Amino acid sequence: MRPITVRTYQEKNIPAAQVKQLYDHLGWWPERTLADIESMLGSSIAVGAWDEDRLVGFVRAVSDGLFRAYIEDMGVHADYRNRGLGREIVDRITAELKNIHVVSLFCESGLVDFYQQTGYKPTRQVVMHKSHEAAKVTKGEKNDERA
Repeated sequence: MRPITVRTYQEKNIPAAQVKQLYDHLGWWPERTLADIESMLGSSIAVGAWDEDRLVGFVRAVSDGLFRAYIEDMGVHADYRNRGLGREIVDRITAELKNIHVVSLFCESGLVDFYQQTGYKPTRQVVMHKSHEAAKVTKGEKNDERA
């Protein structure tokens, strides 16, 4: 078994195409385009886990740089799970965010124990989302609406 390396986006470029492949494998975000992922990578703090040049794990954070950061999209390819890689990725992104006052993340209830082992604690807050339909419309659909 080859060693897996964990690197920040500053240490190793994370190509949008490989993030898309990982998302597809995990069954996440089928509507996200390569251009959207590229844009997201340009404005996020990100960490990748690599089997040579293959992205096998990923996490990103959105932050204001001082008060708050939110960890998003943490995932590990199924073939690489149960090796401590998820823990290493979370530890690495947390280290990248060490100067942020509060770091939050959202997870499914089955992952609470995992994140507690990395130092995160559940809160009583309710997470609420609002999806903007306009952001979901593709450029082609926007052009059709103008016709």
